Amino acid sequence: MRKLFGMPDEEKLVNYYSCSYWKGRVPRQGWLYLSINHLCFYSFLLGKEVTLVVPWTEVTQLEKNATLVFPESVRVSTRNAEHFFSMFLNINDTFKLMEQLANIAMRQLLDNEAFAADRSLPKACKTLKNVSALKRDFDARAKNERYRSMFRLTQDERLDGHTDCTLWTPFAKRHVVGQLFISNNYICFSSREEDLCQLIIPLRE
Repeated sequence: MRKLFGMPDEEKLVNYYSCSYWKGRVPRQGWLYLSINHLCFYSFLLGKEVTLVVPWTEVTQLEKNATLVFPESVRVSTRNAEHFFSMFLNINDTFKLMEQLANIAMRQLLDNEAFAADRSLPKACKTLKNVSALKRDFDARAKNERYRSMFRLTQDERLDGHTDCTLWTPFAKRHVVGQLFISNNYICFSSREEDLCQLIIPLRE
């Protein structure tokens, strides 16, 4: 990836996918590379080369859609152009990762923090195994963010794990089905039925 797109050594590849990039009405089969700071595409077929590099900070909208012209596809909009990608093996996984990377880039701009200094990220990737580890790290970061948002906890709270369970509610005299979450400072519960019941217990208590 670094050689294809002229990236610096510190640029980290998160994952890559086989797909088609639409130039006009002509699909170009190739590889989509998703790194920490860029969305990139490369194709070389029948003597024709296509190279695309889009910084995440320039992405204004991501949309998963399907039209008569484009089969199930992902539209990446920037201030100056629209790019369409299709023919993914698993479009949902790809789109989810693209959203995570674009959101992180936006937060980096808003918070004015150096993302490269984030100690929770693994070392630079050299093998496919490490690429998978980095993707797992992003999934874990997304779970942490959902957990903190759900229970309105501070940014340093880290989710250790969660499991399905029931909670006995004396006020309703019944068991409520939901999930138990455990982090470094709290035990939390959220009902499966939205907004029915939430519980937050500080571990110090």
